[in-house]
Amino acid sequence: MKPNQVRCGEHSDYGSVTLLFQDESGGLEVMHRSGQYISAPCIPGTVLVNIADLMQRWTSDVLVSTFHRVLLPPDDKMNTSRQSVAFFVHPDKDEIISCCDGSNKYPPVSALQYVTDRVDVSYENANKKNLSV
Repeated sequence: MKPNQVRCGEHSDYGSVTLLFQDESGGLEVMHRSGQYISAPCIPGTVLVNIADLMQRWTSDVLVSTFHRVLLPPDDKMNTSRQSVAFFVHPDKDEIISCCDGSNKYPPVSALQYVTDRVDVSYENANKKNLSV
């Protein structure tokens, strides 16, 4: 293990909503409005619902996208697996996403173009980090 290594680094989802079905092993943390990460424990029989970036844009920031990460288990449970299934909900690729309230806070964009732009930026950022190492 590397210092501060995580199972899945800090990120927000690109689409509209993410449904997460997770086991009881834990590790998922969500960012509180205070900027601190808090544990998002599994509640048996429930589904965790994350608001994603496109939904935040669609609702003119009324619904806020959730930054989250998954930590490694404590040393005494390092050999355990974590099982989760994420279902990412996205609008059809040609759907034009514009602010529901008519505010034009964000310019209209197709669902496909929005996700493509986000992926491109992610790869650009990853390449910059790799070049600086």
